[in-house]
Amino acid sequence: MRRDIHQQRHGQSRPDSNDHLFSTHARAVIVQLLRCGFRPDARRWRGGIEGNPEVTISIYDASVGVFVPYLRNLSGLLDKGVAYAETRKFNPAVLLGMRLAPNMYDLAQQVGEACRHATVAPALLAEREPVALPVLEHDMAGLQARIATSIEFIESLPRAAIDAAAERHVFFRLKNGTELPFTGRTLLLTFSVPQFFFHVTTAYDLLRHAGVELVKRDYLGRK
Repeated sequence: MRRDIHQQRHGQSRPDSNDHLFSTHARAVIVQLLRCGFRPDARRWRGGIEGNPEVTISIYDASVGVFVPYLRNLSGLLDKGVAYAETRKFNPAVLLGMRLAPNMYDLAQQVGEACRHATVAPALLAEREPVALPVLEHDMAGLQARIATSIEFIESLPRAAIDAAAERHVFFRLKNGTELPFTGRTLLLTFSVPQFFFHVTTAYDLLRHAGVELVKRDYLGRK
């Protein structure tokens, strides 16, 4: 207690685990953007020093270029969960019912929501109907098929249509029927990408908490 008071008097605070979590997520996004070919223009950064920052990245790379590799990473996390269950002689479906709190989605639902946001957002940007995914079941094989279908659909969408959607007005329909208005850019930056990473991260956390031997590079998809 005395140490805490001393830190507060000197303008310091105790480390916040949420700060570390945010740093981890931000690093993951930056790594993926670099993999997609994003490179900041040094001349524009110099201009930013004078109060005019400008960085360019395509809407396609910020959506499809992020969703697809992290869906593949999510598939890899589930594979490790299955291997863990088989080694310890229990049904992998047990993992799918785990949740961090009573009022949170379980693992299967987290995977389902990650697929939903990863398919609906690019579909809205491309002015296409989202792929029809089957009713969610608590089955590892079914979830893997769901991820594969999502990836196949996302990759089929036209780059040009998505890149042209930055200022297009779109509406994201919630499960209760409410429609939220966005532009293509704000849909990605303030809603769909954060939602997607929330669910992928929670899936990772659930598996890790269950004892599955995962490390950060499994989340990032590094070998």
